[in-house]
Amino acid sequence: MDFISEKREEVLKKFSSFPDGIDEQKVLESRERFGENVLEKPKKKSFIKRLLSALSEPMMLILLVSAAITLGINLGKYFKCGEADFSEFFGIIFAVGLSVSITLIMESSSQKAFDALKKSYRNVFVKVRRKGKILKIPQSEIVCGDIVIISSGDKVTADGRLLKSDSLSLDESALTGESSPVQKDAEAVLNKNVHIAEAKNYVFSGTFVSGGSGEYVVTAVGTNAEIGKIAKEIGKEREEKTPLSEKLNSLSKTVSLIGVIVSACIFIAEAIKLAVSGEFTFSAVQEIFVSCIVLIVAAVPEGLPTIVAVSLALNMIKLSGEKVLIKKLVATETTGMVSVICSDKTGTLTENKMKVVKICTTTFCKNAEEVKSDILYENFCINSTADLILGVGSEIGTEAALLTHYRDVTKKDYKVLRNKYGKVSTIPFSSKTKYMMTAVRTDGGERRYLKGAPEVILTHCDLTDYEFKSVKKNMEEYEKVSYRILAFAHLDITETEENAYKNKEELKYVFDGFAVIADKIRKEVFSAVETAEKSGVDVKMLTGDNIVTAKAVAKQLKIITSESQAVTGADIERLSDKELKEAIKDIKVIARSTPSVKLRVVKALKELGEVVAVTGDGINDAPAIRHADVGIAMGVSGSEITKEAAEAVLLNDSFEGVIKAIEFGRTVHKNIKRFIMFQLSVNVSALIFVAASCLFGLNMPFSALELLFINVIMDGPPAITLGLYKPDKDIMEKPPVKRNAKLIDKSMWIRIILHGVYMAAVTLFEYRFNFLRVPEKEITACVFVLFTAFQLFNAFNAKELGRTSVFKTHGNYLMPVTFFITFLVLVFAVTFIPSGFGICPMSFISWVKTVATGFSIIIISEVSKLVPIRRIGKPKKAFRKITAAK
Repeated sequence: MDFISEKREEVLKKFSSFPDGIDEQKVLESRERFGENVLEKPKKKSFIKRLLSALSEPMMLILLVSAAITLGINLGKYFKCGEADFSEFFGIIFAVGLSVSITLIMESSSQKAFDALKKSYRNVFVKVRRKGKILKIPQSEIVCGDIVIISSGDKVTADGRLLKSDSLSLDESALTGESSPVQKDAEAVLNKNVHIAEAKNYVFSGTFVSGGSGEYVVTAVGTNAEIGKIAKEIGKEREEKTPLSEKLNSLSKTVSLIGVIVSACIFIAEAIKLAVSGEFTFSAVQEIFVSCIVLIVAAVPEGLPTIVAVSLALNMIKLSGEKVLIKKLVATETTGMVSVICSDKTGTLTENKMKVVKICTTTFCKNAEEVKSDILYENFCINSTADLILGVGSEIGTEAALLTHYRDVTKKDYKVLRNKYGKVSTIPFSSKTKYMMTAVRTDGGERRYLKGAPEVILTHCDLTDYEFKSVKKNMEEYEKVSYRILAFAHLDITETEENAYKNKEELKYVFDGFAVIADKIRKEVFSAVETAEKSGVDVKMLTGDNIVTAKAVAKQLKIITSESQAVTGADIERLSDKELKEAIKDIKVIARSTPSVKLRVVKALKELGEVVAVTGDGINDAPAIRHADVGIAMGVSGSEITKEAAEAVLLNDSFEGVIKAIEFGRTVHKNIKRFIMFQLSVNVSALIFVAASCLFGLNMPFSALELLFINVIMDGPPAITLGLYKPDKDIMEKPPVKRNAKLIDKSMWIRIILHGVYMAAVTLFEYRFNFLRVPEKEITACVFVLFTAFQLFNAFNAKELGRTSVFKTHGNYLMPVTFFITFLVLVFAVTFIPSGFGICPMSFISWVKTVATGFSIIIISEVSKLVPIRRIGKPKKAFRKITAAK
């Protein structure tokens, strides 16, 4: 837009262009100086980089170090004694490989948008004038200085300053969010600071010609065009982590650090004990070291990344059944934390299809489908430069709405009616006259069709005062709610009659009526916005449309309650970052939003601790969608570049899908908390049991392989099942989870520690004293089965995060099935392959006593819910106000 304030002749001169176009030498020079008309392809992360990123997670690093140490020790044994046990090493590597494989497969994301966009450049051909000849060339070969010829239905393929415009109007909704076709004027010379949506003398790449024709000189191509700047912005990698990954990383580091510290303390204590007793030998220290490695494996929740990945993947599949396609794995959960939705208007809240909704005359106003008027139909079709061309975005504008209405109501081809009469003359629409007139030959002479702004058309019509006031009143009612009004009139006249009038302005037309045209709000949006507000999710509308239209739509949806809640993009640009963060809390609508304004708003909200979802369909929405916590694109009307930038795609363009995604996301978040509570109970009990066994001088109860079998094979299926619970009935009546909220609250920690200590204590008591009185040779097997049974029964405790009894909850009937299948795997492992775990098979009586003891964890948990938990800390502010009032 650098040349928006310059005259056409000056622009042609600067690019060394001529009325007949540039020559081949100038083409080469321009391409060298200004670049090609293609978008840069951003570098993709290689497989190696993505693999290293997955392996750099804290839990994975600890396990890899443990595997390396285990391998080193066993290699030393092999070269010294000729024998070694590598099963623990391979067990750890298996756990790491499983987790990393799922993560790479499910979270793999690429920059396909740029590939698709670049590929499309080879498929679109453009008319250019070069050295007096009109040529058709691929749009990728266009250079700055080229003169491009456009007409109705064409796609604009480069930015440029208009040279000619004949009733030219463009659909720029994908770029600016402006729902109305923009009337262009090549003669206009504008202020250089004018908003992109008001650039009357400019055309932009990625937009479509909805009516008329024109020529322009190319001033920007490729990444220098407006669409190129946006494409470059969304191509930048996002370095910040999602709320879920931040919390999981923090949790992993904390738990792993505890395991390392406890292991280090035990190693030092055992080493001192050996030194005091005089038994400090290399082999003795080696055994202690191996025991500590086992202890670290016990502490690290190595199954957690795998279980989280599988659970999120299964919920992705569920959401696809609701017509919500989740492209990025972690977005399944992040949607549940959304506290602010920044939504585009055109194509998201509205249909982005102009429709004739009402037709009014001097005597009535009716639904458009009910009115059958041949004279109006003729005006719609004949007095128009628009065409409906499938697949090129030409069915969106105002004139296209008239043609679509005629086609849909009459089931006839508008072109047949358009060619019914021979055209005599046309006065194209301009911003000065605000009307269009087309004259055709008739048997009696000439018929003139007039169409345009109602205030202009009415002055040309023969109306009584009563008729004029009645029509004017009806128009004003629709204009209040930002509907578009087009008035229509006609005049049948012979040459003799026209010559009788000295002043042509005295010719009076017959008023045929006016059409009310609207980009209708999607039906489901009303209830979706209401549900969002009830659930504590703030809905903000960021649109490229004008402030009047934006306010009208926002009022209908009850997004705003006062005028002060709506501002323009220019207002936002005047604010500093600090001022914006303060003001954005109360702003609900931003009209004339540019991509940069939307991006600033998203960043400000995120810095305030909000979890932000951005919904949109246009190219102008892509940067904000790319940098939001959750970017959501429209699947039907959305541009390819926007869909590829998003983490989620609404396959049916229904805004209701956003609310459905939030509902599922909240459920996923709760389910993740369920299996984290379950998984950490396993790790706490394992850490305490193994550590206590070492301190009491008992043999190491489990090998690393056995712990991995318990954590991944035995605990995996129940944990995944915990992630499949359906949404609670009241889940959308609660506020969203804050970005900085802890993943594990106080009551969860109490239950984790209580369950972990109890399971570790009972298992240790059996290991030390054999209170179940199983045969001596079965003790190690009994301890293994008892510990595993505790974990399986404890999965039922994790169903309910609150104080409700597990026997009263419902919603996931897979848990008993999963328990039964997993238990059968345990029975099979102990009975048929006991040597793999270094144990002996157990008798039936031993099984009964061991499993019955394992069930006691449910009883302990149920009894603990009867004990009130005293609240610690200051009472809530609201509570202090109430008590003060009393």
